[in-house]
Amino acid sequence: MMVLWMGASYLVKHNKNHLIASLPATFMTAVSVTYILQAQEGFKLPTSISYPVGIIAAIAACIYFNINIQKIKKEPSASLASN
Repeated sequence: MMVLWMGASYLVKHNKNHLIASLPATFMTAVSVTYILQAQEGFKLPTSISYPVGIIAAIAACIYFNINIQKIKKEPSASLASN
């Protein structure tokens, strides 16, 4: 999940289509949060709580990413800065 979010940030920074990484990252955020909340080694919450919270967490992560896209685009690229 984290690698997908970092990959999406990299694609935004280099003016590429980030949806190829940000959509799977959003899905994996929902899956990961839901698993942590529901699993026996996690919080052992019922599915009626863990599923909605996982979906809300994924939506929140996607919104946070989209809000910060402009900040990511403004950062100088490491490869361009060394030249």
